[in-house]
Amino acid sequence: MESRSHSRLDPAGRLRDQPLLPLPSASSVDGEASLSTRIQVVLSAEGGPQALQRRYVQAVLGRYLWLPDTPSVCSRHDRRRARAWFEEEVPLVVVEAALLLAATRRALREPYLAPLPRVRALHYFAPVVRELLENPKPPDTEYLVCLLRRLRPLAELKLAWRRHRELYGSDSESAGLADDTTQLSELRRCTRSAR
Repeated sequence: MESRSHSRLDPAGRLRDQPLLPLPSASSVDGEASLSTRIQVVLSAEGGPQALQRRYVQAVLGRYLWLPDTPSVCSRHDRRRARAWFEEEVPLVVVEAALLLAATRRALREPYLAPLPRVRALHYFAPVVRELLENPKPPDTEYLVCLLRRLRPLAELKLAWRRHRELYGSDSESAGLADDTTQLSELRRCTRSAR
């Protein structure tokens, strides 16, 4: 009995120490598996400043589109906001942390509160980026991985719904499915009650 309780306290058995593996259902398509398994921290500087800016914008928009409650397609305003962060020399890890933190705050709200509307633009995350830039300490990557683990089921569900719509069309009501907002709120309520 004592060995059993000792194995529960073993740090190697903790969830945070287990590797993040891509889920085969939705994240293995289009390279989105990497977004569900790792934090984007730095970009390689090869190719010059234009290539670096392009990779930065792609990294920011890729994470933004991966998050739950965000659009499936980015707009020109989203691209402009990501380019502005690059020109302001906001580190990629700060933007990554802001996106994950704000999305987690939204996803883990108390169930008795009214549901929030979907995020319509990347500009929604600008106050959180400013908040993190004012903090003298850099974001903790272990905490970001924890946030990533909390958001991953919702993001995987979003990807699965997108794949479903691509395969079977956008008429989800005829298939007996509700809209994304309703389904995400149902999933959140189920995950909160399981806690």
